[in-house]
Amino acid sequence: MASKFDICHVITAKWEGGWSDHAADPGGKTMYGITQGTLSAYYGRPASVAEIRGLSKETAKAIYRSEYWDRVAGDVLPAGVDLCVYDFGVNSGPSRAVKSLQAALGVKADGWIGDLTMTAIRKTDARKLVNTLCDRRMAFLRGLPTFAVFGRGWTNRINDIRARALKMAAGGNPVAVPAPAIVPPGSNAKAEPAAVEQKTVSPEQKIGGTAGAVALVLGPVAAFWRDNKDVLSDPLFLGVAGVLAVVVVILVLRRPKAVEAAP
Repeated sequence: MASKFDICHVITAKWEGGWSDHAADPGGKTMYGITQGTLSAYYGRPASVAEIRGLSKETAKAIYRSEYWDRVAGDVLPAGVDLCVYDFGVNSGPSRAVKSLQAALGVKADGWIGDLTMTAIRKTDARKLVNTLCDRRMAFLRGLPTFAVFGRGWTNRINDIRARALKMAAGGNPVAVPAPAIVPPGSNAKAEPAAVEQKTVSPEQKIGGTAGAVALVLGPVAAFWRDNKDVLSDPLFLGVAGVLAVVVVILVLRRPKAVEAAP
């Protein structure tokens, strides 16, 4: 008998396809939906292009099991909800998928499924949760700059996942849902926000930053002088301070030198 993971994975794997290297895909080079970065993390070392191109379906499935399915706690999720969260996680990252699930449930979105999340899931109709998750996922995708490129493929993918997940939630067989006649290209593109741009600092900004740092240091000194200037400017205080300074200099100059050992 097929496991929950096997049932969901065969659906997601269809949408992930094989080799892909689209210039607009933030995932870069992928094989069976596994990015070069994900494979490197799995191996614990940088994976070469040859290794990602030569990735076997068996290894890809093992990665999906440990890094995605287990990460979203697929085994304990209700039928249909498991497919929605798993496919979302594969496409946009497991943490984002779990947080979206938690937001839909109204619990703390920390990215980890625990007792509170599971309690909320048990109190929620699975079919309602499937629709809410798919709606939230589509809203997230529409906000990505790459939606103009991959939006058609993503939309078809989520429509298919929704239909199959609803069938599962009702106790039916997801494979019985007809597959799309044409799978638009780009449905396997990683749906992730663009990387944060590293801003360069202009000379003017550097000068401004330096001035700010100087002000930060001199500010307390100026405040201390303002509050104690009467004492600090008193001739008697200045005389005592001058004598102490001379004593310190003499003591430093008279400090005995270390004697080198004879050869």
